[in-house]
Order: sequence, then structure tokens, then C-alpha cells
Amino acid sequence: MRASTQKGKRALYIAAGLCLALAAFLKFCLLGYGMSALAFLGLAACLGFFGLMAGRRGPGARRLKLIVIIVLLVGVACFLAAEIPVLMDCRSDADTTAPYLIVCGAGVHGSTPSLSMTDRLREAMAWLDAEPAGKAVLTGAQGPGEDLSEAQAMFDWLTARGVDPGRLILEDQAVNSLQNLRYSLERIAADGGDPAGRVAILSSEYHLHRLGWMAERLGCQPVLVAARTTKISLFINYAVREAFAMWKLWVFGL
Repeated sequence: MRASTQKGKRALYIAAGLCLALAAFLKFCLLGYGMSALAFLGLAACLGFFGLMAGRRGPGARRLKLIVIIVLLVGVACFLAAEIPVLMDCRSDADTTAPYLIVCGAGVHGSTPSLSMTDRLREAMAWLDAEPAGKAVLTGAQGPGEDLSEAQAMFDWLTARGVDPGRLILEDQAVNSLQNLRYSLERIAADGGDPAGRVAILSSEYHLHRLGWMAERLGCQPVLVAARTTKISLFINYAVREAFAMWKLWVFGL
């Protein structure tokens, strides 16, 4: 094997090792970066494969490399087909007026809202200030490591900052995004509202495309309200995850 090929092979293995180490760090040392860990794990596998194939020039090796390259290109195309709409919807609609606002929950550390939840709550307060007649449905069940439901954590945070409890409706049973919407629309109907009318939906910006897609199929007229993610690294992690979540919806439906 020529020295240049050997050097390239070594470089690919080193890069694969670094990606693998980064994946382990993101998975086991940080909270909320599981998708980023998977992405670096996949990159490590690709680099390792091309390092293994470096210098192999037989017809079988060329055919295998071509197949892998085609699969990767198709995978990238499928990812972009979902990711581009996700990124395009990372903003609030021009008109966010509605009688009700659904605020999707996020993680709670014990009884303390996570950074993502705090980002959403700040935007919820701004919406409530702008819509004095509007009500907010706070949705989210209690998850592992949480001392109370996400809905209750949001209620406590908002009322501690002066929001009238009478404007807040708790929905504390939902454990995923679809249930967030479905159960919240049921609460709106029980409150005398129209779940088939305009309903504002607030979540982190990367989450809005999927929520809007589901809300339309549940029969309401969604108005998207974006809460900006404070950490760019978290935004990238979850925006990537949303592409895979959209493909799951496209393939399996609601």
C-alpha cells in the first residue's frame, strides 16, 4: 500500500475515533444531546468504513463503495426534504391573534423549568400580554426526574410572575407532541372554545413545523408562535431530530 494511501487511511481512522469520542461525550456527559450523539456515531461509522476500504481497488470493493455512496446520497436527500420545511417554519406567523394558546411543555429538572421550557414561558407571557382576552392551555405530563407535571411547572412559573390563574388551563396527561395537541383541543372544547377555529400553538421554533402539520390534520386552524432557543447547540440538535420525526409522520401518519 502506498504511503499516501496509508496516511489517508490513518487520518480517516483518527477522525472516526474523534467522532466516536464526541458521540460518547454528548450521550453520557450532557443532557438533551441524544440526536447529536447519534449523528456523530453515524459519521464515525462512515469514516471508519471508508478508512477500511482505502486502498482496496478490486471490482467488489468498488461496487461496495458505490452502493454505500448512493445510500448516503439518498439519505442526505431524504433528510433535506424534511429538514428544509422544518427550518422554513422556525418563526412566528405574522398574525398570532387567537382566543386560545397551546403551550407545549418541555423538561423539568425536579421542580425547576429547563432552559427550553423557560424560553417557551417567556414567549407565552408576551402572547398573554398582547392578547388580554386570550387563555393559555399548558400541556405536559410528569416525566422521569420531574417532581411535578410540566403543565404544573408552567402554571407555577407564570402565576409567580403575575399571570391571572383564571387565564390558564392545565392539561397534565400528554406524554408526546400529538397528545399535547389532541388533549389541549379537548380542553379548549370543554372550556367553551372552538377547537376547529384559530388556535395559537407555542413551542420552540424547531418544533413548529411538525406541530402545525399535526394540528391541521386534527381539524384546527393553527397559528404558530415561536419561542427562540437560547442555546444554538440545542437548536441544531433538536432541529435535526425534527427531520426524522417528520418522516415518521409521513410514513405512519398520526
